[in-house]
Amino acid sequence: MESIFLIILQILSLIIIFWLSFPFITALLAYLKGYSSPKVEGEKSDFACVITVYNNLDIAVPLVESLLQQKYTNYEIYLVADKVAVKDFPLSHPRLHVHYPENPLNSKVMSIKRAMELFVRKHAFVAIFDPDNLAHPDFLSEINAFHKKGYKTVQGKRTAKNLDTAYAALDAMGEYYYDYTVRRVPFVLGSSSTIAGSGMSIESNIYKKNIEREVSQFHREGLVVSEDKSLQMELVDSGVRIAYANKAILFDEKVSTSDQVSRQRTRWLNSYFRHTLDVLVLLMKGIFSGSWNRTLFSLTILMPPMIILTGGSLMLILLNLFFQPVWACAIIGALLLFALTFMLALKLNRAPSEIWKAIPLIPLFVIRQILSLLKIRKANKDYMATSHSYFKGFDEVWEMRRKDFE
Repeated sequence: MESIFLIILQILSLIIIFWLSFPFITALLAYLKGYSSPKVEGEKSDFACVITVYNNLDIAVPLVESLLQQKYTNYEIYLVADKVAVKDFPLSHPRLHVHYPENPLNSKVMSIKRAMELFVRKHAFVAIFDPDNLAHPDFLSEINAFHKKGYKTVQGKRTAKNLDTAYAALDAMGEYYYDYTVRRVPFVLGSSSTIAGSGMSIESNIYKKNIEREVSQFHREGLVVSEDKSLQMELVDSGVRIAYANKAILFDEKVSTSDQVSRQRTRWLNSYFRHTLDVLVLLMKGIFSGSWNRTLFSLTILMPPMIILTGGSLMLILLNLFFQPVWACAIIGALLLFALTFMLALKLNRAPSEIWKAIPLIPLFVIRQILSLLKIRKANKDYMATSHSYFKGFDEVWEMRRKDFE
């Protein structure tokens, strides 16, 4: 029995060492290969910019203003304002189409479907935005440059809009790390970037079919959890390579309170476990079909969340200290390598000073994520939405953050 226990301990130790080392290996290879964006020239693609709002209509005003300031001109904006108290959007423009559903839709997927039903013409691509986003004036131009290269799906660079609280800075820290390691790195290495809930653009015909499937799920279960995760797996499985547009900058509001951290992480952890089996199936397909896109992408999204990875590492270190000290030392070395990779990713992704100042407060974030694990089942019945309160416009935010992108 003891020998079986030691073998299992060794296998678990090997797995944790692999995942701790994986970001360093892939990031190093991507850094050596280098990254270049396609040249932006001309306008061809026709975009439908879709914004879904729930309850808080005012938060979308700065986003719409930023979209109306795009240097690109071939696009329309569709704003679906679901369950809002006052149906009076303060902006009007020939390109802006605001819709107030008569009956509550109570779902982002249903709001997107409604927006697509309102299209004034057949658009080539659909760009998805959350109401708290702010788009750089070159956002659509940069996205279009990748579409013109043949990419059917493109993820823009999401970055923190607000760094005004410790929790916002800590949340942004994770965004900077993941933006580099799971979006930029796999794309540079010839695979696919992961997509986020906003800042992505996808070919209309493909997206329409996906939304129809998600709507069917909504009617069956009454809730759609992590529709972006199922979409990205569906795309990669069908042979689509998701591009990453490093210069398509989209500001995204970060959570500013401990309660919001807990709700957000609960939703993310639930999403990870909910799709783990599907990802393993995609990985096996990639290995047996020889598809580099499927294989590397699956490994990228299969990597355990940091709270599980670091927590599991510490548990295995303690166990190995009693039974196999050499393995404990190996995990400690891999954990230090992971920490180094985390810091390098922040540095290479030009994280601002507020992020670095928040590093000593990481234990606060860890505690909130542990509490999130206790609520994970709740996310199957509740979307666990976070609130928004940062109303600054693009010009004001850009004035504060411009230096981070020069």
